[in-house]
Amino acid sequence: AVVSTQSGHYGRDEKMESSVEIDAERLRTDLEKGKFDCLICKLKDDIIGFAIFVYTFDIEGGKKMYLEDLFVKEKYRRQGIGNKLWSALTNKCKEKGCSTMEFSVLNWNKNAIKFYLRHSCQDYTQAKDKLLFRFVTGNL
Repeated sequence: AVVSTQSGHYGRDEKMESSVEIDAERLRTDLEKGKFDCLICKLKDDIIGFAIFVYTFDIEGGKKMYLEDLFVKEKYRRQGIGNKLWSALTNKCKEKGCSTMEFSVLNWNKNAIKFYLRHSCQDYTQAKDKLLFRFVTGNL
């Protein structure tokens, strides 16, 4: 269920329909193979929010968590669901011995930016003067 919710949420809520290249089956397979972890927030049988993340390594601080996506269905926003997911994520980060959690935020997503700033996150774009690059293996 989280798989179909995740693969479908961008087009409706985040203006990114054309950039979603992964389908629900691939997400399901990758989750089963342990390629990523997720936290799910449910109300009865309905998935109303989730977080997708992986563990990686940083030479500056060692093990870290990379948050790929934190999502709450629109009708459940501003009800504390995002805060609960965030709390579970930060607890998991500490439990697993991670020094940091990193993620990217779309610059037009002002609500998400405010959410992360309220949770003491630092914008590394300015603080560390870092740029984000991506290499797509299909370009080989």
